[in-house]
Amino acid sequence: MRKDILKILEYCKDNGFYISDETKVQFWEKDRDFSKDQLKVLSYGGGTQSTAMLILIKLGKITKPDIVIHADTGSELPETIEFIQIAKNYVEDVLKIPFAIVKSHRGSLHEDYIKHGNIPIIGSRSCTSNFKIQPQRRLVRAIVGRRNKHLANSMLGITTDEEKRRTQGEVQWLKLVYPLLDEFRYTRKECILLNNLNGWDVKKSGCFCCPYQGGKAWIELKQNYPDLFQIAIDMEEKKIKVKGGRLGLYQERPLREIDNITLEASKCDSGAGCFL
Repeated sequence: MRKDILKILEYCKDNGFYISDETKVQFWEKDRDFSKDQLKVLSYGGGTQSTAMLILIKLGKITKPDIVIHADTGSELPETIEFIQIAKNYVEDVLKIPFAIVKSHRGSLHEDYIKHGNIPIIGSRSCTSNFKIQPQRRLVRAIVGRRNKHLANSMLGITTDEEKRRTQGEVQWLKLVYPLLDEFRYTRKECILLNNLNGWDVKKSGCFCCPYQGGKAWIELKQNYPDLFQIAIDMEEKKIKVKGGRLGLYQERPLREIDNITLEASKCDSGAGCFL
């Protein structure tokens, strides 16, 4: 195996990353100048839009990336964790693209919040940065190097019905691109249909303790995964014990009161802006 590939794999192993079976995929050229030919990264969240992008790649409708990266927060719902394996197999076996899973050095998201006596809150992107953005960027940096030039593009799954979420990003070396806006304009409903036609019933992705989810999602969590619901309550109670107040995870109200609260819809339709 080429020494440059082995170096990347060794780095991934030493830093808590996992790249799937390298014998199944084609890696980028050894002497590639990423300042001239940027690394193409698909940031995969396991949800509707990013999954539809995989199918559109196969159909030749959007650009094929060099690598697909998924950030495992350690706090995803069981059905998302299960589907990640399906997506990984598809990316490797059908698309012939490396699939990397990255994790934060801080461990799982919910355990980190409990450790520090805090909870994620609406309006703050600290959980996104610490457990999704930074782990992915660390791997991309390991591949393209540390020059302060435009070295990589990150493909994000934002559809036309949420185009207002388009941002430019805050770093020069990594630019954000939007295939479902600029290459092949698609709506969320069209993504759902495309996934279904491919035989995939993709559930909404996101952490089980995400404050952006609506009352229905919290009720379903309580009914279907009482152990995870209890962890969310533990997060709230540890926060109250350490920092005081009554701020909770459900629209800033305590989860113990959810049965007595008028349910509201989710404030986020596809992951609360959890992107690279």
